[in-house]
Amino acid sequence: MKLLHSDTSFIDRMFPNMPHHVVCISNEVVANFPKGARTRVVLRINGLGDIQCGLDSYSPGIRCMMVSKAHMKSLGLMAGEKVAIEIYEDPNPLGVEIPEVLLALLDQDPIVAEVWARMTDGRKRTICHSAKRLKNVDLQVERALEFFAAEQEKQRSRGRK
Repeated sequence: MKLLHSDTSFIDRMFPNMPHHVVCISNEVVANFPKGARTRVVLRINGLGDIQCGLDSYSPGIRCMMVSKAHMKSLGLMAGEKVAIEIYEDPNPLGVEIPEVLLALLDQDPIVAEVWARMTDGRKRTICHSAKRLKNVDLQVERALEFFAAEQEKQRSRGRK
């Protein structure tokens, strides 16, 4: 992975009374990334826990990377803690692993493959995360097909075929 930036930062709470935490960097730093604020990154905190994430707006002049409750726990992090950060360019341009169920659907169904090809990376990440949350494979397939049917309808209504 290509190192984009290393520094120290603080683990901040995104919102009071919410489990979301963030690590923030300035827009000046982000401006040097290959795709600027659209660059998908891997965040390493204190030399541990490669976290795939995007760069979200936080406040004027600041971008943030979300750190989930699970990552906070597994890395032993606390809100307000000063940490060493390393930010790498994510070698996976989508920024998330595609579940096996979706790979199978893409291989077997040309319509699903066409819809997938026209989707934005953000929509692709949405269906990947949704499928991963479901443990039952049959339910994953059912929900994925529903998602692709709805996505195909959206694309038709926007004139994308």
